[in-house]
Amino acid sequence: MSLIKSELRKVLYVRANWGILLASVVISIISVVITPFIFAAGNVGAGLTLDSPQAIDAVYANAISGYIFVIILGIMLMAGEYRHGTAVATFLARPKREIVLAAKLGIAAIVGAVFMLISVWASIFAGIIVLATFDNAAAPSSSTFLNLTIAGLVSGAILAVIGVAIGALLKSQMLAIVFSLVYLFIIDPLLLVLWVDIAKYLPGGLITAMTAIDIDAPEFGINTANFLDPIQATLLLLGYGAVFALTSLVTSMRRDVE
Repeated sequence: MSLIKSELRKVLYVRANWGILLASVVISIISVVITPFIFAAGNVGAGLTLDSPQAIDAVYANAISGYIFVIILGIMLMAGEYRHGTAVATFLARPKREIVLAAKLGIAAIVGAVFMLISVWASIFAGIIVLATFDNAAAPSSSTFLNLTIAGLVSGAILAVIGVAIGALLKSQMLAIVFSLVYLFIIDPLLLVLWVDIAKYLPGGLITAMTAIDIDAPEFGINTANFLDPIQATLLLLGYGAVFALTSLVTSMRRDVE
């Protein structure tokens, strides 16, 4: 229990982590707020106009955009130990490294879920306010907010765990963050556009599938018709988290700490 409290304090007392939460909220809000104006300008395909529930669901789907920062949170929680030279002291206090990593994984999952919940609902409220200014805006589907909440909680927990695992495997905080950003901002979006049959099994496609939102926007290279159903997507994302966590437990924690 003392180890759990110690890891939680490391999250709460590091100002950079609150900056991550703020960035997650801001990016998600911006993504939600600008989408109605894009639809209203008629820059997307037929059917995606604000008088259709499908378009409104697509607006709110951007509320999960903050998951990118949850991975960074997990990376900093683990790789930050190596960067700031506190890893040796941490592991000397708790010689069983697997227990230390397990505590970090658990705290990361909880904090990641909470961060995403805050980010998702801040974005939803911002979307409600902005859409109220459009006279022709339809109402969202009845399950949209619930699906987004579940997707935010689950993806936040799992991606934070993956972040901790990446930080444990690579040790270098900068390298781990750069690697994650390159994947999330370049590789994953390109795969969603060019090879959707592959991308739908990767984290970005899985998180989109978890929202259970029907989107067909050729201009954005997105058509969720052939994505996995939410339960399948959740289970596969859980599988990714388990693989990363177990790999870091088995391999990286047995290496020498410098």
